[in-house]
Amino acid sequence: MENTVALYIRLSAADEDRDGESDSVVNQRDLLNNYIASNLEFLEYNVLTFIDDGYTGTNFDRPAAKEMLEMTKCGQVQCIIVKDFSRFGRNYIEVGDYLEQIFPFLGVRFISVNDRYDSKDNKGFTAGLDVAFKTFLHSLYSKDISFKVKNGRRAKAEKGEHLCKLAPFGYQKSKTEKNKLIVDEETAPVVRYIYKLFLSGLSQSEIAKRLNSESIDTPLVHRKKKGTHESRGWTAKAEVNYWTTSNVGKILRDIRYAGTMVNGRRENIALSKKSKAVPKDEWIVVPDTHEGIVSMETYEAAQKLLPEVGTGTCNVDNRTLFSGKVYCGHCGYALRRMRGKYYYFTCLSQVYVSEKRCITDRIYEHEVKEVVLAAFKKSAELAVNVKGEVKAANKRIKAEQADMSAQINKLSGKERQLLEQKTQLFEDYADGKLSKEQYLESKTTLAAELDGIIRQRTDLEKKAQDYKPVSEANSVISLLDKLNSIQEVTPELAALVKRITIYDGERIEIQFAFSDELARLNELVNTETNDYMEVAS
Repeated sequence: MENTVALYIRLSAADEDRDGESDSVVNQRDLLNNYIASNLEFLEYNVLTFIDDGYTGTNFDRPAAKEMLEMTKCGQVQCIIVKDFSRFGRNYIEVGDYLEQIFPFLGVRFISVNDRYDSKDNKGFTAGLDVAFKTFLHSLYSKDISFKVKNGRRAKAEKGEHLCKLAPFGYQKSKTEKNKLIVDEETAPVVRYIYKLFLSGLSQSEIAKRLNSESIDTPLVHRKKKGTHESRGWTAKAEVNYWTTSNVGKILRDIRYAGTMVNGRRENIALSKKSKAVPKDEWIVVPDTHEGIVSMETYEAAQKLLPEVGTGTCNVDNRTLFSGKVYCGHCGYALRRMRGKYYYFTCLSQVYVSEKRCITDRIYEHEVKEVVLAAFKKSAELAVNVKGEVKAANKRIKAEQADMSAQINKLSGKERQLLEQKTQLFEDYADGKLSKEQYLESKTTLAAELDGIIRQRTDLEKKAQDYKPVSEANSVISLLDKLNSIQEVTPELAALVKRITIYDGERIEIQFAFSDELARLNELVNTETNDYMEVAS
């Protein structure tokens, strides 16, 4: 098995503001690649690079770090190299756990280049007081930086600067003045139109219908066209997006459209990527910071007509086992979970887009749970059949492997014979036993035959790599085995549900997280081995 070394690179927003190029992704990559190149022991290693750009080191809630550590736990990574300990993490307790316990247990080597630390040199010993002290200092330093960054942002907020990554719909970020909003002449007319319609007597719902009927782009669709939606991780659940009471109401309630900047509506929770809402009386509000799209008088007139937030009649509860997973099979949008006598799902797109054909009935949540439970049990029944079929498939695969191995050996023997004949042919020509014409003719014939043999052997060796027995402890089989005894859909089981699509006529489609792997496993045990495709176990 080929050894793999993982190069881990991390850069947080605080690092970028403070150190500039010294800790940049490019510089970290160059440093680590130079280290690899200068150490011959890594010459035969497969090198993977993992990058977390814009993530704090105070916790391990980072996508690239999670992927790397998961591969490490699965035995797919044998060595991890970082620029220094702080790149791996600034929480000295967690970093210490990895260095002192987890990595030694997994047999994983850890190297911190600038700290001149290599766990190979500390084999049988703890990482040492100096490592613990350094990681502890990194932890304290991170808290200090976090405090300074927070104070710096507050100072900017009190000046009325725009601190969000994206400008609100209707505005652009100035290219000449940092943290300044300027009117976007492309989308500002839509904002003015919404205020005009609302003050003329239309409700938020009626405005949404009007905008949809006139095919006016929503803020999300506009950002998708501009290519800026991904910077916030926003995605549309269907190919198109439509106006709703919600996004119309957000525009009508946003005082920034009257030229007043608002910051500090949410604050980060210490040493976490999560945030919490801040009471309205603690927001940082600065008037006249930028050009308003509507006048303050227009904005205040709209506020008098708007219902207070939370006083609407729509009774909604978003806490659910299947949050964000239940979709309308006709329009493709996520269904809204509502509360009546019983919780139910309904599609609201028909409210805002008249030509949409969507489910019209209430789909009760307890009925969806029953269908999901039945689908789990049906999948569990497959495990009983699959386990026996895996044994039979493995028997066929092993027989096929033996046959291919014999063919490869036979072709290899033929290849050696032809190479010997090629050598002998040249010697006969050199000794004058063959004329030049006879030598060239025989050489051409021999070369063609040799090429054919090599091609056959290579193709067969490549094919043989795919003929691998499936582990009878396959993760899907093990999972389905456990599902045989379930009596209810728990949050842990609900996490295995990828998507629930509901159509009119009591038709429900369920896609599990393990559906693709189960399909491949089923394909394996129900096909001949010469059609076999490997299923990772």
